[in-house]
Amino acid sequence: MIRKKLLKLYFRLKSKQIEFKHTKLNYIFEQNKKSSTLIVIFSAFPRTGYEATYNYLRTLKDIKANKLYILDNFGYQKRGCYYLGENGERNVQESVLHLISKITSNKKFEKVICVGSSKGGYAALMFGSLIDADYIIAGAPQYYLGDYLTDNPIKNPILLSIMGDDSTESIKKLNYILPNLVKNKMNNQKVYLNYSKNEHTYEDHIKYLLNDLTDNNISMTTDVQGYTHHQDVKFWFPKFLVNSLEEIIYSDEEG
Repeated sequence: MIRKKLLKLYFRLKSKQIEFKHTKLNYIFEQNKKSSTLIVIFSAFPRTGYEATYNYLRTLKDIKANKLYILDNFGYQKRGCYYLGENGERNVQESVLHLISKITSNKKFEKVICVGSSKGGYAALMFGSLIDADYIIAGAPQYYLGDYLTDNPIKNPILLSIMGDDSTESIKKLNYILPNLVKNKMNNQKVYLNYSKNEHTYEDHIKYLLNDLTDNNISMTTDVQGYTHHQDVKFWFPKFLVNSLEEIIYSDEEG
């Protein structure tokens, strides 16, 4: 309980807010003036009953880079809207793009890296495509979002908060978002993927993502684990994330 309160206080002190088109977006920007790398970190869903929080602050504490943590505390119970928006709007997506543009306009970064796991992995792929990031590091991301939000009735309130309804048309629209970006917007990025073939998102999502990345000639590094529950990505992704970042950031220096 004490640790939870301290974390809330820490986030409150570190977190800033930017408003764009009536949408207030919370973020933490850890600047490193000696680095020419920007890492943009997107968060996964919190546990049931909890509001959204920032991810991987401790995991990345020793990584020497500029770090932009973006909070998705929108939608149902403030648990997140996949950084898209509410009631069929793309207000959150637009606000995130505005924030990233504002950060990158102040300094020219040689490397921009989008990272996240699960919902955060979906966002890393989405925004990595939209901003033409150099690298994307994702753990067990969803791919067909409409299908994912309708595979269990417990997710229906999240679908409703994002789209405003749960119609077949809305589900199709959500399914189309990421495949469309991968096929039409990705070009020179390198994608690092951490996942398991033994949990349900592989058969439903990741194998199709892998096929589309391959068909689009996107460079990939994969790390395949054997966990059986989707939520266990949290035990495997942090090490993969740090190792991948060290390879990306420090490879040029060593060379």
